[in-house]
Amino acid sequence: MTPRLGRTTLALALALGFSAGALAADLKISMYADITGLDPHDTSDNVSYSVQSGIFERLFQFDDQMKLIPELATKYSSNDDATEFTITLRKGVTFQDGTPFNAKAVKANLDRLSDQTKGLKRNSLYKMIDKVTVVDDDTVKIHLNQSFGAFINTLAHPSAVMWSPAVLAKYPKEADLRMHPTGTGPFKFEEWSPGQDVKLVKYDNYWQKGWPKVDSVTFYPAPEDSTRVASLKSGQVNAIYPLPADLVNSVKSDSKLLVQRDPSIYLMYMAINTQHKALSDPRVRQALNYALNRNLWLKINAADMGVPAHSAMAPNVQFYAKQTSPDYSYNPEKAKELLKEAGYANGLTLNLWTSNSTPRVRTAQFVKQQLGQVGVKVKVVPMDSGTRDSKLWNVKDPKKAEFDLYYGGWSPSTGDADWALRPLFATESWTPTAYNVSYYSNKAVDKAIMGGLKTADPKQRAASYAQAQSLIWKDAPVVFLGTPDNLVGKQKNLSGVSMLADGSLLFTKAQFK
Repeated sequence: MTPRLGRTTLALALALGFSAGALAADLKISMYADITGLDPHDTSDNVSYSVQSGIFERLFQFDDQMKLIPELATKYSSNDDATEFTITLRKGVTFQDGTPFNAKAVKANLDRLSDQTKGLKRNSLYKMIDKVTVVDDDTVKIHLNQSFGAFINTLAHPSAVMWSPAVLAKYPKEADLRMHPTGTGPFKFEEWSPGQDVKLVKYDNYWQKGWPKVDSVTFYPAPEDSTRVASLKSGQVNAIYPLPADLVNSVKSDSKLLVQRDPSIYLMYMAINTQHKALSDPRVRQALNYALNRNLWLKINAADMGVPAHSAMAPNVQFYAKQTSPDYSYNPEKAKELLKEAGYANGLTLNLWTSNSTPRVRTAQFVKQQLGQVGVKVKVVPMDSGTRDSKLWNVKDPKKAEFDLYYGGWSPSTGDADWALRPLFATESWTPTAYNVSYYSNKAVDKAIMGGLKTADPKQRAASYAQAQSLIWKDAPVVFLGTPDNLVGKQKNLSGVSMLADGSLLFTKAQFK
């Protein structure tokens, strides 16, 4: 870490840069929040993962279409029951401290990720790893304690990065380690001033020759949407992440700016508490799905940029299967009919929990209006994120869960159907273990989800997940809403900055034209 230049010194340096004809290319990005830390193994938010992705790399990664591609690995093979995976590693890569990247480094990282006693935020994601064997410098064999067909996709999760093993050994305590991030990525960590900025600088010995094209990247947290847009329009920053859908026209109207629009893998949904009597009836849950106009929701929530839901996961997730029965097209009369069949001809009253951000409250009011037309009275309960998270995710006794409906979203960062379905819909994933806040349970769904993990064969996995999606769609443990596009606002002369489908920011191939 180096000290920050004072303003006078910085001005002089810029002046000298101009006179020498060698002006540095410095990328400035405004983000919707500050990072929470610098250890991807102990991270659970996309803002932190985004910044960390400049420093660290994974064995496998996704391209901009969520297609799995090798990064620090070059190829892999597995046995038929998906319990052993052999991975060949890329040669000639070094960590930013000069330590060589090899099989021993991979073992050190996977051992740390799979050690359930570490207490790291992402340890549970790798609990299927039994042991890692170094075959030679460029090859590792990973033995699992169960069949897990989604394992390679799991190694592409943003937490599955490779730390320098020398740094891991030097800083065994997480509190110390997190301030010394050292990976194989194109940028080195420079400094973090919490609440102000995070700065990364170019790593000159990066293994992908010719990259990066910029000398530094500085990230500025700005929770207020209008503040981020104003900083882009004034030229204070080169890009903003994300661009709020309701401010798209403000960026489009500026001739110096453009909107980068890419499909996401977010499923926006409204969880339904199946523990409550009325909501335990699938006819009531289906009625709620018929009562909401998804196309209108998309227009209000995402400026009509995205797609309405046709499954329990987004179209770009691996093994997606479009559902047509029930069709859940907007049909308030069908909703009233189902409510009457279930014994609620006179309607019912439900509370809807949401965060207190302006877009979420606006959407909740839309839901209230729509459900009101079929006789369902909705009380909107906005909360700050801390209060909501405590009251929603920490409940140990499902019967004490107070909400009826919860408006939220889910992005499976492995890009695979397993992580799209299992955390939200498997019985084993009831909160607080995971994120099945609907307390939904269907043995046939559980069997289908687990069937997708028992093999690495894509055809068999696809069949299992197709069955799971069909059952979940009919049971309707959530109101399936849709998948908004990812939006980034940026200067027209800037390329290589966009959002990956999982909601994280891509910037390592940034360059100014």
